[in-house]
Amino acid sequence: MLVFLLSAALLNCAKESKPDVAYMVSPLFENSAPKLLVQMRFAADSSGKTILEFNDQVWGEKNLHDVVESTKLLNAIGEIEQNRDSGWFLIKHPKDLDSIRFEYVLKQDFDHPISTREVYRPIIQPAYFHVFSHNLFMVPKMEKDTVDISISWRGFSEKDVIHNSFGSQQREQLLENVLWEEFGNAIFVGGDFRVHKDEIKGNAISLATRGEWIPFQEDSVMHVLKQTLQCQRDFWNDHSQEYFTVTMQPFPQENGSSFQGTGLTNSFATSISNNEFADIEQLVYLFNHELMHNWIGHTIKNDNEEEQYWFSEGFTEYYAFKNIAKNNINGLGASYFIDSMNKTIRNLFSSPVFEAPNSEINYDNFWGNREYSKLPYYRGALFAFILDQKIQKQTDNRQSLDDVMRQILKDATKKGQKLTHDYFLQVMGKYLGKDFNTFFEIHIVQGRPLPLADFFDELGLDFERETQLFEMGFELSDDRKEVVSVIKGSNAEKAGLIAGDRLYSRSIHYGNVAKPIELGVLRNGNEIDISFYPVKTALVPTLLNSPKNQSLLMP
Repeated sequence: MLVFLLSAALLNCAKESKPDVAYMVSPLFENSAPKLLVQMRFAADSSGKTILEFNDQVWGEKNLHDVVESTKLLNAIGEIEQNRDSGWFLIKHPKDLDSIRFEYVLKQDFDHPISTREVYRPIIQPAYFHVFSHNLFMVPKMEKDTVDISISWRGFSEKDVIHNSFGSQQREQLLENVLWEEFGNAIFVGGDFRVHKDEIKGNAISLATRGEWIPFQEDSVMHVLKQTLQCQRDFWNDHSQEYFTVTMQPFPQENGSSFQGTGLTNSFATSISNNEFADIEQLVYLFNHELMHNWIGHTIKNDNEEEQYWFSEGFTEYYAFKNIAKNNINGLGASYFIDSMNKTIRNLFSSPVFEAPNSEINYDNFWGNREYSKLPYYRGALFAFILDQKIQKQTDNRQSLDDVMRQILKDATKKGQKLTHDYFLQVMGKYLGKDFNTFFEIHIVQGRPLPLADFFDELGLDFERETQLFEMGFELSDDRKEVVSVIKGSNAEKAGLIAGDRLYSRSIHYGNVAKPIELGVLRNGNEIDISFYPVKTALVPTLLNSPKNQSLLMP
């Protein structure tokens, strides 16, 4: 028995000492600038040419190769060739080389304060770092789908936190049988972060954050996080995730509030404007939307990413609203649900591309145009709402869209079924019949507006037939510094804004008709202050937030 145990220990040590890829990450200061030094060891290709993948464009970010410098082959004489278009670094080395030791330096490639534009780029500050794995780790091209990866965090002080999608406060990490896709969708933070820990049914959850928050207390955030995860896991009947973390990074912003969230492996990462304009209700929405992606978008995968964003983003949006209201998260109930659906209606019909066909929601448009990036959220959420109510009405509340979602999750888990249009039509046909195919073709594929008034009448809901929509009334140049055009008859035109005006300041609360747009305009050498409400009245029905509607929609 003793011999057996010793042999097993030696085998384990051998395995741990020879992962497929070994990384070592260390802090580095050059010319007073904080950076990260990454050293790696992996098998060399017998051809004498080994490729390291590192995309130059990811999640709408461009020129990510700019964050890499000082690449070096450590254990042989060779050449390093960079190719931005292909997203790789090619190492030319002797053919008889068994393994490669390679290093590079990662830097933050901007020196101005962090804003919404930079949160998806590497952020490396003297006190902390915040980097997504595809911006941090070069990955050797391999035929294997799953690999063993070790990560050593060396040279950090004892007080520095090391926290990521795979563990917390582990200076030596071994990720066994991890999918490349899972490794590539992860967040790594370190430095002066604070980690709050809890558990749900024995499974670890944590919140990693830093800075001094203005709009909320961290214990309130942790409470919302736990409540959200508990309710969502109960909804899906899925408490299988042993570890989950949320990272929350503050950034300065003078006017208005802004937040971004990204669902990742065992985690989601968010960045939030740290000012008095942000509030806990925004965080409740953000958590519920992003954490719902653990199932919709991650377990239930799109077959063709952008083509099914109406589902992965739109249905996620709807179930964020529904989960919050059904479970009264942070005191938000049926009234919140109706307000959220009305806001979705207004946002959809305010969009200049609201009638765009689904085919126009492609990679370039989604990541490069704000209007297209929001379209599948609004359209899909409203579509899900109508389907939910129709199923409930046709089955006398015996079934709902919830049953559809759980069936889709079951097929994704048991059969590896991806979300395709044909598959969705097949599942929905069992609930709404063959007529649903035409309905789907018209309102999702073609993008034609839903006849909301007819649906509200059919469902017996009280509603108003017209509402106020957000209308900015003008178009800005790509650099957002010049007015390109002004809509005739809009409040922008009535306030005196004209094409060609240069802006030296602006305050715009997108989608909010109750707050004025305030612009500082330069015209003919003169400074002019222009203010107006971005609103127009339109024949778009919205729900009354009445006791009757609340009882019908949230029984």
